[in-house]
Amino acid sequence: MIIEVDRGSVAAGDDVLPHARSIDVPPGTPLGDVVAGLLEGHFLAVIAGGRATWILVASRPLAVVAQQWDEPRYLVDASQPISSFGDDGGRVSLMFRYWKQHDPDHVFAELAAGRDPRR
Repeated sequence: MIIEVDRGSVAAGDDVLPHARSIDVPPGTPLGDVVAGLLEGHFLAVIAGGRATWILVASRPLAVVAQQWDEPRYLVDASQPISSFGDDGGRVSLMFRYWKQHDPDHVFAELAAGRDPRR
C-alpha cells in the first residue's frame, strides 16, 4: 500500500526541497511502526534549541510528536493497521503539522480533550 507523507516547513530555507514523499508499506503495518520508521529516517526537521512540536494528522489528529520527547504520544491506538486511517477511497495521507515551540504537553491535552490547541 502506498502512503503519502508530508510535513510542514520550519523555516524559509527548509522549503528548498519538497518534503512530500510516498512510501510503500504492507496495509497491516501498525501506525506506530510507520511513524517510528519515519522518525528513525529523520523525516522531521531538527530544530535548534531542541524544542519542536508536531501534530500528526490523517483525517483527524493521530498523535503529537515533540523533539524533546523520546516517543510520540498517540490520540488513537497506534497498533491499528495503517490502512484503517485511509479516506473513503482507501488512500492514506499523513501530514506532520509544525506547531513551532508550543508546549507539547498542552497541545496533546487539548487534542485529547477534543479542543483546538490554539486556544
